[in-house]
Amino acid sequence: MATPAFDCKITTPMALNETNTAKSTMRWFVHKTEYDPRWCEFRYLVNGQRAFGSLYQDMLGAKHSIDIICWGFQPSMYFVRDGSKSMRIGELLAHKGEKDNVKVRLLCWHDPLYIAEAGENNMPEFDSNLTTVKRILPEWAYRAAPIMSPEYQTAGEADFDFYWYLRASVNNVTDTVHKKTRDQVLDEMSKLSLPSLGDEVSRFFMHGLGGFKNLELATRSFDASERREIVARIQAHGKQAGWSDKLISGMCQGMGVEPTHHQKMVLIDYECPDIAVGYVMGHNMLSQYWDTDEHKAAPATPKTGRSGPSPWQDISSRVTGPVLQDLNSNFCQAWDQATGQKLGEARKKLGVAGKHQLCLGGSSNARGMMAQVLRTQSQHGKTDIGKAYLQALNNATQYVFVQNQYFRWQEFADTIKAAAVKQQQAGRDPGEHGPIYLFVITNSSDVAVGSGTLTTYQMLESLGYGDRMPGVKRAETEDQLAARKASLQAALAKEQQVEQRMRTQGLDPASAIGVMNYLQDSEIRQRQMWAEIGEIENQQKLLAQQAPAAKTPTPGADVGVTSPGGTPTLKVIICTLVAPDSPPKAWVPVYVHAKLMIVDDAFTTLGSANINFRSMNVDSEINIALENGQIASGLRRDLWRLHTASSGAGSNPTLDSDSIDATGQNGMKSAFKAWCTITLENRKRLNSKRMPRASLVEFFRESKDRSYKD
Repeated sequence: MATPAFDCKITTPMALNETNTAKSTMRWFVHKTEYDPRWCEFRYLVNGQRAFGSLYQDMLGAKHSIDIICWGFQPSMYFVRDGSKSMRIGELLAHKGEKDNVKVRLLCWHDPLYIAEAGENNMPEFDSNLTTVKRILPEWAYRAAPIMSPEYQTAGEADFDFYWYLRASVNNVTDTVHKKTRDQVLDEMSKLSLPSLGDEVSRFFMHGLGGFKNLELATRSFDASERREIVARIQAHGKQAGWSDKLISGMCQGMGVEPTHHQKMVLIDYECPDIAVGYVMGHNMLSQYWDTDEHKAAPATPKTGRSGPSPWQDISSRVTGPVLQDLNSNFCQAWDQATGQKLGEARKKLGVAGKHQLCLGGSSNARGMMAQVLRTQSQHGKTDIGKAYLQALNNATQYVFVQNQYFRWQEFADTIKAAAVKQQQAGRDPGEHGPIYLFVITNSSDVAVGSGTLTTYQMLESLGYGDRMPGVKRAETEDQLAARKASLQAALAKEQQVEQRMRTQGLDPASAIGVMNYLQDSEIRQRQMWAEIGEIENQQKLLAQQAPAAKTPTPGADVGVTSPGGTPTLKVIICTLVAPDSPPKAWVPVYVHAKLMIVDDAFTTLGSANINFRSMNVDSEINIALENGQIASGLRRDLWRLHTASSGAGSNPTLDSDSIDATGQNGMKSAFKAWCTITLENRKRLNSKRMPRASLVEFFRESKDRSYKD
């Protein structure tokens, strides 16, 4: 559904009187779409300590407005963990509105069916339909119902969140008026919270005494007609893509029942071009998303450090300059649709001829780069994030590095394999020029993979990694064998029925020869089918006798080997992360929430979009893409150092940062070897109950459970 077009040419003029040399590059940005590339100043922010710390300081200094779009918002969250010297985010926003007269707009996705509240509660204490019950449930209840996640907030956080939302909801400006009456139901449910259940007199009284000055809250969801359209679109795509009926049904259920507005962005002081700043985020504004680069196994308190259930790997970005025009456009469109206000029209009056004269980094002399805002906005037919991904994969000549919460979008795998094949057909010799390398860091836990095990397996299987999900691989093989056997048995029964009918009917001398020839051919066909059935039964017996598959001894996978001993066109390694200080007998997984892809130290995209069908085609998402080698190589190096650095547990120092920093084919070959060495050593350490060598471990998921939702 996110197929890019490559039917246009881009002409770039060169001033030969200025220079006699020029550098040509691949076309990285999406062409002929809603937002063109614009100048910006960009800074990536790895992990919550940096991201939330930077955002806190910019919010603290805001002069005119703070505009927030988020998937999740926890008012009691400390953005800066300094022992409560800094304000909670709810306190900061209230302070800016009341004391500094700054206009604050907060737009958050809210699930009117409360499925989100049962799982990861994205608006803690906004409404308490399930939260109170969840707090008293025993652990076994959560194990029995994987859709549910326990509340991790402290009692103090919960109390703060409850009263903050109680006050903020006085200024709940969500508009639920629609032309079609039947579409009002879900939107009305989305607006419900404890304060909204009171009568109008009570609300008027609270507005005078308890509402936050200059702070408006709005929520958004999907109405009934939008959900129907999503289901119809998934069904059409699934049939075209050859999905099974079970997969189509599961995907429709997962995304039709629970479509989400998943964007995360902040825009500060857009009215003032000299100081305006924006954020495109992977982080949600929830306490468990805060962590440091250390990813410590043991949690701290919400005031002093990582306080969520697990360490957290995530990435956001800070931007200034003309690109903020597109962040503003995205915010105004979402805000106006949710509230019925006309912020977009009001802001069009800024600047000259409707063009806001935004500065780079607060200074006209700041060094800038080109960036493009990309969206998935299914209600408006926008799938630009997916287009950018596929276009960048087609451009890859050396490596692709992915760090993403999910890794289960089949078009991704198909595109990178096809790109490698095309390059080989065009004259690239993998033996001489090297293969393309695919480095992936994702999750293998139930929390992440649990809802989409089948699509994750299909993705990994197509990249030579299916044996890292041995339980699902075995179950799928059993089903395929059983289906093939049933098909052959049905064909055999039909053949036998025809044969029996011919043998029992009298033969017409004129057609006797033809009938005899048919019966002879039928006998041959039946023998072939019996032989195939027998072979399948032998395979089924062997499969039943096999012990559960052990972990593959050699990390990595080769894809596209054309001859025995030949060099692959694509080499793949798929990893997860653990806390580097994990106890020897109980390694602690790091939850990867980042949404990042880097290609050839040239192209970078990050934001809110996951690598799955949902993010590329259904949920609202926002990413930023950059064509800048300094950013791409710098971020790659920082992350690779972070994940491969020695834990101090007797590691080989030659495998540390220097061995994975080099660029080009030789550098990628060295890096791939280093990743394989680290993951193999970590496997040995895990089996011998020792501390990890580094955070990087190879993907492995033994469970045989299969789910069919994305």
